[in-house]
Amino acid sequence: MKASKLLYIYLILLISVCITGCKKWLDVKPENKFIEEQLFSNPQGFYDVLNGFYIKNGQNNAYGGRLTMTTIDVLAQYYLVNSQNSNYTMSTYDYNSNSGRATIDGIWSEAYINILNVNKFFKSIDTYGNILDEKEKKRIKGEAYGLRAFYYFDLMRLFTKPYTRDSLTKVLPYYDSPTNEISEFKPTNFVMQKILDDLNTAETLLVEADPALTQTTVSKPTNSYGRDSRNYHMNYYAVKALQARVNLWKGDKTTALKAAKVLIDNQTKFPWTVQTDLNSTISNKTFATEMIFGVENPKLNELYLANFAPGLFDANILAPNSTGTFINTTVFEGNTTDYRYQYIWKVNGRPYATFFKYNDEPNVNTSFNFYRTVPLIRMSEMYLIAAECEPDLPTATAYLNLLQTKRNIIGSTITTPTALNTAIMKEYRKEFCGEGQLFFYYKRTNATSIIAGGTNSSISMNDAKYNFPIPLSETTPR
Repeated sequence: MKASKLLYIYLILLISVCITGCKKWLDVKPENKFIEEQLFSNPQGFYDVLNGFYIKNGQNNAYGGRLTMTTIDVLAQYYLVNSQNSNYTMSTYDYNSNSGRATIDGIWSEAYINILNVNKFFKSIDTYGNILDEKEKKRIKGEAYGLRAFYYFDLMRLFTKPYTRDSLTKVLPYYDSPTNEISEFKPTNFVMQKILDDLNTAETLLVEADPALTQTTVSKPTNSYGRDSRNYHMNYYAVKALQARVNLWKGDKTTALKAAKVLIDNQTKFPWTVQTDLNSTISNKTFATEMIFGVENPKLNELYLANFAPGLFDANILAPNSTGTFINTTVFEGNTTDYRYQYIWKVNGRPYATFFKYNDEPNVNTSFNFYRTVPLIRMSEMYLIAAECEPDLPTATAYLNLLQTKRNIIGSTITTPTALNTAIMKEYRKEFCGEGQLFFYYKRTNATSIIAGGTNSSISMNDAKYNFPIPLSETTPR
């Protein structure tokens, strides 16, 4: 589906948001202009549409599943995937199969739907936003700029080569306004600059308007979920964290480090998760106190039961090799007291450890913010970015060691940059299972081989495996 044809799905989003949030919209008239005028006749309409983006992001076919714990982590080879499993073709990087094409086309279409929805939202703010307080308008626009950058950046990570190897090939269409015109493919460096521009604009707006800047604690995992605290939304700190991630992908380690240190310098706003949070009824297995940005998926436990529950048939479960060597030995290196092993990987129902991060614990308070929330950016990534970007080896090692001690393991002894990079890779592998970041780490660092969870042996990697093909609907003919 060409990206330009997705614009009018914005109307569907408006209707669905209104039906969900206001029953009076059940008899909504079909005229686009009338719908918009009524929706944006009061500030709540803007909040509802903005919240609609997060609801959509949290669905199983988006960041609530496919772009984190299923498809993307399958590509990172965390699991042994049975040939009868719907994820099998992606696990073998068979992107040109019917199921592979369908998965990739769905990811592409979903991203451009999100982008075009945001672009239409900007137009609606310009048209109807005079009813908003100026500070609120800045906050809403800043959040939307950050979201658009987030969507484009993940398109870049999936469909282009690593930026430091190729920034000139024309791969992605770019849209920054709602239009029926078809965009030409733009070079990666053009899209990268647009992403950075959006993040800079978001930062400028949010630094003047975001209440997160004055809050003692931004991540409030045991508060009731809601818009007031904007837990895990694209606030100022999420924008700074995304700047760190984007600039590292670009190869600008100086700027990435500077952005990461903004979060590190504000660590108290995102407190480290402690063991009592993990083994009490809070059961905070997503390290939610450290979460900077995330999405809620109301169907998260259903997704867990369909993909990770130990009682599943072998054809259906996403789990590592049955000997346990991949998780116990390769990933966690025998450190069974590591919180990430102890509470997230459990021997329960099978004779080897399976993935429990997203299962419903029986005593969890379902009103807690972190309940059924999938992390998209956490503080631990900021420490790993700082460790990778810091030029002074002892200082870089200190960033790494702090994360390790907070996860209840002994800090690595680092004497060379090569040893540091190896240790960082191992922490990515331990830290981000179920969150979709390991595959992108491998791709960014151009790993020529990775360890497969299904066999605990190396498999070779190359551009054909790292880069999704552009959907045929986009390449024939424009």
